[in-house]
Amino acid sequence: MIEIYLLEQLDAFSRCGTLSKASEELHLTQPSLTRSMQKLEELLGVPIFERTKNKLSLNENGILAADYARRILNEEQHMIEHLRALERSKRTIAVGSVAPGPIIDFVPSLSALFPDMSIVSEMKTEDELLNGIKNSMYQFIILSHPIEDDGLICEKYEDEQLYVSLPNNHRLAKKEKLSFAELNGESFLMLSEVGIWEQLVRQEMPDSKFIIQNDNEALGELIESSSLPNFATDITIRAYERVATPGRNLSERVLIPISDATASISFYTISDQEIAKKYRMHF
Repeated sequence: MIEIYLLEQLDAFSRCGTLSKASEELHLTQPSLTRSMQKLEELLGVPIFERTKNKLSLNENGILAADYARRILNEEQHMIEHLRALERSKRTIAVGSVAPGPIIDFVPSLSALFPDMSIVSEMKTEDELLNGIKNSMYQFIILSHPIEDDGLICEKYEDEQLYVSLPNNHRLAKKEKLSFAELNGESFLMLSEVGIWEQLVRQEMPDSKFIIQNDNEALGELIESSSLPNFATDITIRAYERVATPGRNLSERVLIPISDATASISFYTISDQEIAKKYRMHF
């Protein structure tokens, strides 16, 4: 039986190209790596190296063996990740979303329904979320459109409406609603972790500048001292009404909905069929 460490060393040699570079990456001596490669050859029963006086390289057999080694190592890593995710799912509900708003509503609901479970959430791209739920990394994901997949359950969750927050003395502050075209060219304060909303506003307002802040509290303090517009949604507005947050609920600012169809996003929860059966009775 071929031990995993031999495949790891063959993969390193294949990638690095020389014994010296591979041994350095693996933190081994060259003689030790050489002995391992000799042992692997013996176990395989075929030569996998071309040997010259000053060089060792893979032959045709070796190239094929290295390809198999890489695939086996990838499968090993996949197995570990899948098993750990399965074990974690027994005591943790993991939620992934393409935007922060739905998480604000969904996670507290889960916590109330399952007080003995830990709830973790994060934002990722749609591709990462779909791969993650199929590999049991998430129990629920939230996307901005429905999907059809025989192995997954997709249900409408909620809509989210984008607003712009303007100082009362802004030239557009008296409007009941605004379009992206009217706002295009303005400079905006914006939080960094807003998921798909960032791509949307950049696409809809190509002439605007966006001053990104990584910290929510720092952004709030900047809003309080600035005359620049910033964004909110109906979900975040409700959240800020519940919890006092710097820069929000200011009397000197007005919240105006953005009228474009793209400024309203419908979100959908997606879960594995087995997960859906487990949790459906609680919703």
